Amino acid sequence: MADKLSVKLVTPTRRLYEAQAASIVAPGEKGQFGVMPGHDPWMVALGMGPLVIVSPEGEEKQYFTNGGFCQVDDDKVVLLAEVCEAAQEIDIERAQAAKKRAEERIKEAAKNPSIDQLRAEAALRRALYRLDLAQFIRTAPGKH
Repeated sequence: MADKLSVKLVTPTRRLYEAQAASIVAPGEKGQFGVMPGHDPWMVALGMGPLVIVSPEGEEKQYFTNGGFCQVDDDKVVLLAEVCEAAQEIDIERAQAAKKRAEERIKEAAKNPSIDQLRAEAALRRALYRLDLAQFIRTAPGKH
């Protein structure tokens, strides 16, 4: 058993992380999960929310992810994310605009059945997660 994980985080368009890690915490479709060295082989669907990769030195890298898969095998972790962005790359103004649009769509859905309320609620959750993570990373002391 190794004392580190080999982690790859990729999307269909780019590689966000490829290095050693001490641990990861990620959103699964059924709830948050963690992986440390020695984890049993496993595959799980990724959900929406914050993903944290902790380097062997203790530095945290934070990301927002939405959808995809995580495979763990022999201390190798591959995260194939449909959508993923580093917390420091999140555009707060864009996320606030997305939040406002989603809130307006939810209000409209109550009056207009042609508007997909579940889709609007998912957009609102995405915007809120992105805003929370972006604001946390910009205000929290310590290594992020």
